[in-house]
Amino acid sequence: MSDINKLVQFIREEFNRSLKLYPLPNKPEYLYDPIRYALKGQGKRFRPILVHLSGKAYKTDPDIIMKVSLAVELLHCFTLIHDDIMDSDKVRRNMPTIHHQFDTSSAILAGDGMFTISQLILNSIDNKPDAFMQHYNETVLEICEGQALDKHFEELDDISIDMYTDMVEKKTGALLGACFYLPAVISGKSNDEIEKIKYVGRHLGIAFQIQDDLFEIFQDENVMGKSLGSDIFSNKKTAISIEAKNKNKTEWDSIICQFDGEDLENIRKFLLKNDVKDKVETLAEHYFNLAYSELSTLGFDEDSDTYKFFKIIQGRHS
Repeated sequence: MSDINKLVQFIREEFNRSLKLYPLPNKPEYLYDPIRYALKGQGKRFRPILVHLSGKAYKTDPDIIMKVSLAVELLHCFTLIHDDIMDSDKVRRNMPTIHHQFDTSSAILAGDGMFTISQLILNSIDNKPDAFMQHYNETVLEICEGQALDKHFEELDDISIDMYTDMVEKKTGALLGACFYLPAVISGKSNDEIEKIKYVGRHLGIAFQIQDDLFEIFQDENVMGKSLGSDIFSNKKTAISIEAKNKNKTEWDSIICQFDGEDLENIRKFLLKNDVKDKVETLAEHYFNLAYSELSTLGFDEDSDTYKFFKIIQGRHS
């Protein structure tokens, strides 16, 4: 195992230990049982790992960084819970989604509770800069804006790839950007540097989401931990669907009309035959390269842990 993989594994294990030990009340069960259920899901923990690597690079206190990473993961789980409700998804991380395991009302409450706990964790950090919570809450609002755009786009027949990247920059990139820049805020970096740091994570987030669009069609359901093709079935505007329509709208619309939500064979054939898969992969690579370039300008060379971790993210599921 390489040094970076050992480091990532160590961070993940330490984070999971801290998350498991976080003191949640037992009552009311209607609130805390779904929260505990949500936290049982073993995600990849990319976001808390990125917080720790950024904190290490900016020499931020490790105890503070653990709190930030816990808050970020709770925020992420909150967004997933509400996203699953809005999209009627049944599986997340190879487990029934919370609204299927319990009910929609308890899932909404669990998400709200997790968001509130994330705020309480951050508020417990002593001597943090005045702007810290402002940055955090601006991130939360941007995620909500991205989710709103995502839902609104379902009602539109066509959107451009620029509209899509603006949406995923908010929905996915804002939080990954926060993972990278919040430790820099704690360490007292200037506003100019924080803005530069923010966009590294945002471009990583766009690339990450474009990859997810591809995986949703071409990956294995067990590897993904959720059902495949659900975005297409729900008329989500993804990089895949946008480029497919650009290539041959009539044929694509015909294939989608016949899609039953399960058999992806005809969709995959179309995307391969018309080079849509290649084009979307190139788009993802473009945003990964932007993130790498911006990392380099901030002093993170190819030997840095953060750069290597970005490579791990890019190579996931490959």
